[in-house]
Amino acid sequence: MKDCINDYNLMLDWLSNPVVLKYYEGLNSVFDLQNIIKKYRPRITGVESVVAYIIEICDKPVGYIQYYPIKSDEDYDLKGEITLDFSKTIYGLDLFIADETNRNCGFGTKTIKLILNFLFKQKNANKVFIDPQTWNIRAIKCYKKCGFKPIKVIEKRELCNGELKDSLIMCIAREEIIT
Repeated sequence: MKDCINDYNLMLDWLSNPVVLKYYEGLNSVFDLQNIIKKYRPRITGVESVVAYIIEICDKPVGYIQYYPIKSDEDYDLKGEITLDFSKTIYGLDLFIADETNRNCGFGTKTIKLILNFLFKQKNANKVFIDPQTWNIRAIKCYKKCGFKPIKVIEKRELCNGELKDSLIMCIAREEIIT
């Protein structure tokens, strides 16, 4: 993702789409261009440790993916239910495919496998976590296909549409990577 008006407008378009918001941020979330810039510019410019990318297929933007190091309990809220070994290199991952016509085509799986390969080989990650809401069956199926294993459901972990929703914490270790 670049620090440019085109990428910010793209995110605004995607995060104004109820189909995307249903799975990412929540239907009650309201964004304008200023909010998008405020949220994503620190990621793009390196002020925050979250690294943001636009997913492209044949030079066409189709989605968003971000990764970030998990170095403390504050970086990844597990409600004290899972203990992480912070002596290891751990990352978190979030993504969405924006256009419904590009879902159920394998693009999410391919994207995740590519970013996992990058994180394990280039960033020396030991583990990568992802945390879909428990009702997001399509995402969970995709993550399992990529090698993520369910660890635990944490109840009322993520605010979505004004209420706390349950998250399924999933993890893949470097030695479990499926190429």
